[in-house]
Amino acid sequence: MARHFDVQDEETTRQIREGQGKIFSEDLEMLEKQQQNLSGQPERRLLMLNIDSGGVQARKIIDKKIQAEQAGQTSGAES
Repeated sequence: MARHFDVQDEETTRQIREGQGKIFSEDLEMLEKQQQNLSGQPERRLLMLNIDSGGVQARKIIDKKIQAEQAGQTSGAES
């Protein structure tokens, strides 16, 4: 969670971290199962919904960076 308020207040930071931790711990089992599925079937394409456009755009950027990095490693290995 990004915030632009009380950034120096350690108690606010602690409360936010605690709240976020509780939220993610509720979803931990589901997230672990999703990761197992993704790792077991890497060729499967993820369903991209409009509601998840921020995550979709982030994945596209990460994928492009990975491809560029791998291309650089491949061309560097050939030298």
